[in-house]
Amino acid sequence: MKSLFFIIYFWDFMTDPSLIYDEIQRQVVFVFNKLAEQQGSEGRVGEDISAAVEGLGALNKTIQDEYDKLKELSEWTHFTIAFYGETNAGKSTLIEALRLLLKEPSKLKSQSQFKEAQRRSGLTQEAFDKVRHSIMSSEDKIESVKKELGKLDQKYSGAIKKVELEILRLSELIQEIKTGLSWWKKIATIFYKTPESLQLKDEKNKLAKLLKEENSEKKTIDLQLEAVFTQKKNAEKEQRRLDAKAEKLKEFADGQIIGNGRSDFTRHNTAFKFNAGGQEFTLIDVPGIEGAEDLVREPIAQAVRKAHAVFYVTRAPRPPQTHDGDAGSRKGTLEKIKEHLGAQTEVWSIYNHPVNNPRQLKKPLLDENDVAGLVAMDEKLKKALPDQYCKSLIVSAWPAYLSLTDCTVPGSKETVEQKKLMTRFDSRDEILTLSGLSEFVDTLKSDIVGDYRSKIRRSNLNKAYKVLEASLVELKKAHNVFEDGEKKVRSEVRHAKSQIDVLLEQFSGRLGAVRSKVIRNFESQVQEQLYERIDDDISNDEFKRLLKESVEEASANLEFGLRDAIKKEAEDVGVNINKVVQRSNHHLRNIIAMQNEGIAMDKFDMTVDVDNGLQLTSLVASGVGLVTGVFLLASNPVGWTVAVVGGVLAVVGSLIGLAKSGIMLFNSNYKKSQQRKETDKVLIKAKASIGKEIGEVVEAVSQEMTKQMKVVYKELQAPVNQYTAITSTMKRAESELSSIAQRVKN
Repeated sequence: MKSLFFIIYFWDFMTDPSLIYDEIQRQVVFVFNKLAEQQGSEGRVGEDISAAVEGLGALNKTIQDEYDKLKELSEWTHFTIAFYGETNAGKSTLIEALRLLLKEPSKLKSQSQFKEAQRRSGLTQEAFDKVRHSIMSSEDKIESVKKELGKLDQKYSGAIKKVELEILRLSELIQEIKTGLSWWKKIATIFYKTPESLQLKDEKNKLAKLLKEENSEKKTIDLQLEAVFTQKKNAEKEQRRLDAKAEKLKEFADGQIIGNGRSDFTRHNTAFKFNAGGQEFTLIDVPGIEGAEDLVREPIAQAVRKAHAVFYVTRAPRPPQTHDGDAGSRKGTLEKIKEHLGAQTEVWSIYNHPVNNPRQLKKPLLDENDVAGLVAMDEKLKKALPDQYCKSLIVSAWPAYLSLTDCTVPGSKETVEQKKLMTRFDSRDEILTLSGLSEFVDTLKSDIVGDYRSKIRRSNLNKAYKVLEASLVELKKAHNVFEDGEKKVRSEVRHAKSQIDVLLEQFSGRLGAVRSKVIRNFESQVQEQLYERIDDDISNDEFKRLLKESVEEASANLEFGLRDAIKKEAEDVGVNINKVVQRSNHHLRNIIAMQNEGIAMDKFDMTVDVDNGLQLTSLVASGVGLVTGVFLLASNPVGWTVAVVGGVLAVVGSLIGLAKSGIMLFNSNYKKSQQRKETDKVLIKAKASIGKEIGEVVEAVSQEMTKQMKVVYKELQAPVNQYTAITSTMKRAESELSSIAQRVKN
């Protein structure tokens, strides 16, 4: 059956490779259905196995969901490489350079649109250079005119200040002179000017002349400044006009996928298809693994599911960092790499060497420290991904991109930096060689994309295998936890049973002691009553009557005493058994709680019911009730009385025979001794008869208690049975899924 199943699966896969996921899903469903069909048990054990099979439904759902995602994202035509890594590591820059170098179709289209839009707008770098030169020239002139204003102020401020001080002195002097003159002299000064007044007039004329000259020169400079500001304003207006045109060009310009430094610049996957020399492949620009992780978690997962190989791009020549330490809850870069890339067949690292100045682009590109850091990085990644990791590649993406682009927006930072770069080097090819991009492309074509069809198949099969492998790891972990739990639960139940066994043995022993005690009480009661009356020298007829009455009364007392004693012993053992049961139940709950802490139970919807303390208590109480009921069914005090009284009558008949012989008629002491002796004989016979009856009752009670405890044992065993059902079901599921995984892998 399996061989035929595999042949059908293999044929479907050869005709339509994408059917592999459907086929594996069908096989997995077949396994779980087969487990359900093999349950076969009835009663409680059958229910336990059914619950275990149903509990594995959560695992089945996980597997089915993962394969649904693979089916949705699987790629069987184009070899797909995901550019994965740190935020701002230059993934998009490298992809953009490859788009330019390998003439990716959508890039050629956008470049054509850019050039057409630039042609219509007439926008050139020369226009930007001209307007920027005009703005800078205007700013220089403004500074020059402002300096002239400063010089003008220095030129006139001293002279004006000096004249103003002289005018103030003369004004104060004239006022002082007027204050000392008589009234007629004050009138005379109206018609006759003093020398001081004439001098004051000259100074005021001088001040007016200075101010006029200053204002004239300042007006000339202000006109110059106004003209320069107008020139700058016009240049800035032209700058805004050019910027507006440039903004329209940005939509089609090179480098639009390159980030601007924000950690969440790339939030979605972007795929670019290439055909280089007949080799078809796709590059996916993946969001960075740092920053707003909630926004990019799903795009990253989708990209690595789709990819057949992954480039881990880093901006630092050193091993990726681990988590934040004991106090940190966030995963480090290395933990994220292991989590995201574990299902890949091929992982390469790319060190994107930063070059921000043309002088940094030299040969060799890396120094000794960088080389040593990359060796350490290779070792750490190989240890983290032993089967997947290949090696590190070196490239400097930014200068490579600048050398390739010819559709940058005039006036942009890229255009300026490109001009500086191209001025320093002789050719674009020299830059591509020094940046490592030429060698990278050769490696990409030969070692990475080469034989891409077989790589696609191997990668997709590996992802299918990894889904089962991951599920098997979880299943094995859960299986081990449940097996360990089964051992602990089995040990606890065995201990509880052994304690109950000891209590049952003690109960049986105490019932034997009860038997002996009630017989002694019976004997003592009869002896005390008869011996006292015999001492009164009673007749044989009176002795016969009293013996009969004493035995009957003692028999009745024995019945009640035996019943009460057995009931008390049964209740006492019931209390002790309940203590054992409750203590065991508490221990079992602790075992389950500790187990659940050690496993993600949401992946396995299985529970073990150990909270049956009330049920067990009820079973113990019910069992004790049935045990005491056995006494009522098994005991027959009337039978004992009849048997004993019959013996008494026989003895009395013997005594009468003796009386007829006349021996006791003349010797009272002899009669008393004979009555005591015959009493003891009756008691011996009575004890034997009663002892036998009580022994049967005690044995019946003991057996019934043992019988009732078997029900308790069965209930105690329930968690063990549940564990056994779960672990055996898990083991069968593990075996079947492992078989499927091996067929997929091989």
